[in-house]
Order: sequence, then C-alpha cells, then structure tokens
Amino acid sequence: MKNKRVWVLLGGLVLISLAFLLLSFRVAVSNTQIMQRIMTTELEGNYPTRLQRDDKISLVLLGEGPLIGALQKALTEQIDTAGMGQIEVEQELESKYPNPVLVVKVDRPNTIWTPFFAMSQFSIHAGYATNGDTTFLEDLDKTQPYIRNPDPSVVNLYTEYEVNDRSFGLISRPGYHRYLADYLAQEIVQTLKNLYNIQDPTGG
Repeated sequence: MKNKRVWVLLGGLVLISLAFLLLSFRVAVSNTQIMQRIMTTELEGNYPTRLQRDDKISLVLLGEGPLIGALQKALTEQIDTAGMGQIEVEQELESKYPNPVLVVKVDRPNTIWTPFFAMSQFSIHAGYATNGDTTFLEDLDKTQPYIRNPDPSVVNLYTEYEVNDRSFGLISRPGYHRYLADYLAQEIVQTLKNLYNIQDPTGG
C-alpha cells in the first residue's frame, strides 16, 4: 500500500510538471518595462495610405526559440484585429517583397523560468517598409533622427525595444512566452497604427 501511494504521488508530480511545461496558462503579476526607440522617414504630416483588411503584409521573424513562434501568432492575431491587413509569414529574409514587409529580429533572451517566478531581459529590432524593400535596414544610420529614402512615396520604420520583465505567480513556460509575445506584439502594432495615423475607437 505504501509503494502504491508513492507511485501515485510520483505520477501526480509528473503530470503537474508536464502541465507547466506543455500547457499555456498564467496567473501572475508582471512588472514589464520596455525602452523604445523609433526612427521613420520624415513624414511631414503625409501619412501612408492606410492598409485595408485584405491587403497583404509579409512577416519575417529572425531568431530562435519558443518566443518566436508565440510572437508570430500574436502579431498575426493583433494585426488582423486592427484591420491592417493579412499576414503572410516568410521563411527567409529577402531584399524585396511584393507588398509591405515587417521584419522582426529577436535577440537571444536571457530568461529564468520557474513555475512561480520568471524573468527575462532581451532586445527586439523591427523594420517596416511600405514598398517591401528591406535593404534600408542594411544602411541604417542610427545617429540620424530620420531614415533617409530618396523615394518620397516610400515610408520606412525602424524600432528597437529593450525589454525587462519580472513575473510572480503560477506561470507555465508556454504561458510566459505567450505573455511576452502578446506584450511585444501590442507595442509593435501600436507603432504601425501610429505610422498610418490609425486612431483607436473611443467609447461614447
């Protein structure tokens, strides 16, 4: 009888461990801080033509690890919710795409995760081109206030995010990645909405 209880206890511990490793859930309090730097071409009040819901946006994600997959899902959902277009995920970075392109690079996160506490520190770089040309990222001069582009019809955007997070509570590993991805996607999509001068609806 004693051996049976031990096996039941061990089985329960295994199931709990698997739940924290495989299921996505989070009942926690998070202190997330983000420092953002934004560069665009000089708009002078001339915002680009607003994307429609059925327009295509190529999405290129550079990096490794589960945060990349979570960020892909979060960006797709939030851009669709904003009605800005439909995401087409690209497998490789090319110099030119037939539609606007969003390139997001995630540096390797410095992450500590336990079921009751998690913390992360990492950087994200995002570039956006209305003409689908990603080569502007290669010659980007970060010492200048604006991105230079000889074509006045093209709008480029570059943002850097420095992320620091500490979370306390019940946190599964996929749930933590999903939280970070949702938070970052919200920041990126808001920057795009500002670029297109899209105002959030206000309640009356």
